[in-house]
Amino acid sequence: MYSMEFVVFKMFIIALSLMGSVVNSKETSEFKLPTNFKPVSYRLDVTTHLDDKFMFEGVVDIKMTCIEATDTIVLHSYSLDIDTKSVVVANGGENVVPVGSVAFDPKKELMYVKSTENFKPGDEYVLTIPFTGNITDDLVGYYKSSYVDNENNQTRWLAVTQFEPADARRAFPCFDEPAYKATFKIRLGHKKGYTSISNMKMMKQTPIPSQPDYVFDEFEESVPMSTYLVAYMVSDFAYIESDTRDDEVKFRIIARKDAADQTELAKNAGPLVLKYYEDYFDEKFPLSKQDMVAIPDFSAGAMENWGLVTYRETALLIDPDVATIDNVHRVAEVIAHELAHQWFGNLVTMKWWTDLWLNEGFATYVAARGVDFLYPEWNSFQIETVQNFLRVLDLDSLQSSHPVSVAVGHPDEIAQIFDTISYTKGSFLLHMMNTFLGEDTFKQGIRNYINKHKFSNAEQDDLWNSLTEEAHRQGTLDKNLTVKLIMDTWTLQTGYPVLKVIRDYSADTVTLSQERFLTFKSNGSDNKSCWWIPLTMTTSMEADFNQTKAKSWLNCENNNLTIPLAKDNEWVIYNMQMAGLFRVLYDTRNWMGIVSTLNDPNEYDTIHTLNRVQLIDDSFSFSQIGDLDYGITFQLLNYLKHEKEYAPWLAALGGLGPINNLLKRTPNQGLFQNYMQRMLSAVYSRFRDMTVELNSFEEIRFKNLVTAEACRHRIKDCTEQALDLFSKWMKTTDPDKNNILPRELKPVIYCQAIKYGGVDEWDFLWERYQRSNVGSEKAKLLSALGCSSETWLLNRYLNWSLDNSIIRKQDAISVFYSVARSDIGFYVAKDFLYRKIADISEYFQPRGDRVGSYVKAIGSQMKTKEELDEIQSFINRSSSYLKGADLTTKQTIETVKINTEWTTKFDHKIINHLV
Repeated sequence: MYSMEFVVFKMFIIALSLMGSVVNSKETSEFKLPTNFKPVSYRLDVTTHLDDKFMFEGVVDIKMTCIEATDTIVLHSYSLDIDTKSVVVANGGENVVPVGSVAFDPKKELMYVKSTENFKPGDEYVLTIPFTGNITDDLVGYYKSSYVDNENNQTRWLAVTQFEPADARRAFPCFDEPAYKATFKIRLGHKKGYTSISNMKMMKQTPIPSQPDYVFDEFEESVPMSTYLVAYMVSDFAYIESDTRDDEVKFRIIARKDAADQTELAKNAGPLVLKYYEDYFDEKFPLSKQDMVAIPDFSAGAMENWGLVTYRETALLIDPDVATIDNVHRVAEVIAHELAHQWFGNLVTMKWWTDLWLNEGFATYVAARGVDFLYPEWNSFQIETVQNFLRVLDLDSLQSSHPVSVAVGHPDEIAQIFDTISYTKGSFLLHMMNTFLGEDTFKQGIRNYINKHKFSNAEQDDLWNSLTEEAHRQGTLDKNLTVKLIMDTWTLQTGYPVLKVIRDYSADTVTLSQERFLTFKSNGSDNKSCWWIPLTMTTSMEADFNQTKAKSWLNCENNNLTIPLAKDNEWVIYNMQMAGLFRVLYDTRNWMGIVSTLNDPNEYDTIHTLNRVQLIDDSFSFSQIGDLDYGITFQLLNYLKHEKEYAPWLAALGGLGPINNLLKRTPNQGLFQNYMQRMLSAVYSRFRDMTVELNSFEEIRFKNLVTAEACRHRIKDCTEQALDLFSKWMKTTDPDKNNILPRELKPVIYCQAIKYGGVDEWDFLWERYQRSNVGSEKAKLLSALGCSSETWLLNRYLNWSLDNSIIRKQDAISVFYSVARSDIGFYVAKDFLYRKIADISEYFQPRGDRVGSYVKAIGSQMKTKEELDEIQSFINRSSSYLKGADLTTKQTIETVKINTEWTTKFDHKIINHLV
């Protein structure tokens, strides 16, 4: 699954954290099914009623083997109506086994079918359960979505599934855990005039005698798969086929017929990426077809259902006339992510959600390679590495973060670990392994793992074993070491290390040690944690940053390592090209040597781009916790006046963001604004003209970044250009067809026009939103409408966000973020959250984790003792509305404490460096 949380929060400047930790997880087994039965196959009939009553009816036959003697079958069922008298168990399909009782435990989402006699180990049984249920608008289970047909202006309905992580049980009774793989034979009943699709190819259509207007579509039997990957949809969508040879997988892109012209990129990219993965994994895609569907209402970014991948419209559709390069990148990235899951997740599935990162970390890592394959000229793999590195180090420095491999019990907990740790940290750790094992060993180890566990389930240790065997075979890892020994230190404990580098300039030595990096040291430093750190380094004399493969390790037995270092080295730098996930803290003299080289316009680029990124980010972080004087950080930042590359600027502006955040709404905000104007002046002049369009991926992103910052910090020319261009656009005839704004800078221009405009500008942009047929454009417009300085407009906008008939439920959080991030909007959004928490909670049921995003958006901007008390009090009195969001709220409180401590300690010191 491609998580929307982090797509949205990436746009939200001040993120210190992105989702919660898992704490005091109840014993997992309490919420897991007993192991008495193993399902073998399902026969599932579902008839869908749209247009009138929005409900479904069906029957499921589950063939299963008895493993241990018992008199009770326990499986999952939730929110379904089941006539208990019609539940039947047969032995061998013929002899009916007497059912004594059928009971339900709604809290645990379980169904119990108790017999009057014992089931026998080794025997096969068939459990038949008829059921009915409502097609809700909850965006989970089997739910409804709608769109307006442009031809006749009528609302059209569709029904589609979203079962990950644990919502198949809302659509049919089943063994709803990833380890219970089985085959599925699905028949979908629907009214004539609609079409249906499922994981497999359709075989035939037959009439339903009892319902003359209805037909049954029967699909091929599936390969063995987990219930969370089962998918089906009933709609009147259009089908666009890719050009494929006879022997290749048949690809179809499916969407509203009004959006069929936005499928070209997906139609071309899908088959190319699938073929790339077949080669990369050395394993053919096991199905004959692959459908990719754009859904108007969708809670995540996308979902990797086998043979039927579902997407939010913004993640699959591209209108070439309006799409920005970021839109193209995102669609390519999400397609690559979901298709990577066909191997990692679908073919080989984690045994339990503890190892979710095996799915999501891998899909994120391999997707970056897939995009690099599609667009080699973009250099996107390096940019992805930078973004992942910065994002993980930020979030994972909190006490309340969680391990990559994390114990989960209740289904509420599962939803909360679809976060930056599982996705991004998981991905970066794979990048780190690839670097220290080498590409050949890593790739072959992965291939062996997939071949060994295909159509089955695996755990983290299975992956470690495959990689270790291959590394020993190829001689790329010392025979005394195992991947498990190294990597368990990275996946089973929370956080990451700081490598401390202290030089003894008289003895010509350097001493290395490690401890956990924490932004907020509540009980002193964490001395228990210890990692196997791959060591790579260079000096000012060598300046060779290409040796990224570790020659030695700092480990837990040898945590104080002293090695010789020639005295004439101005500096030593560790972690070549950010190959490892850790920060590096040098002594002051070494830092000053680095600062000196960076500030020399002829020498700064002798330090590799990726290491310049790490030096910038590390210096901010060490200054934030008091381990490095802010004076050194600001001296280092001076070098940016001659920095010409995007990635270091991304790191610098990202590091300055939290300072901006903490000085916002204070008397010193103006000082910071003046500092930013001076800092940006040279680089802004390079990109000043908004109407000049660039071609290279990095240059476009660079211009977008700099222009957004220039306008945010009120560089007059930036705002004037934006308002002038917007004013001209408002005066054009047919502004929907004639959007004269430079496409890459539309988000900046929209926001400036709404911020400095009034109701006319707001209404004009709202009308564009209502008329747009392009998902990515609608997302930009929604984000910009939150930039208003009119409090009544913002209040109305927030009220609209909780009305699904005005703004889709999937977009409500984006609207809240867009309001909360501005100076005025912060107060409006905070007041809205406090007043409307009951409504917000009810609106997002059953997804409590969504409500946590609202709290996080406000809390991450708070920075005083009074605000800490205020939000803590709000969380305490709203606890009943924050069920399922406890992990996020815990992290939010820690973030406010960090902000408060930082403000108390440092804001007066920082002021001296801004003048």
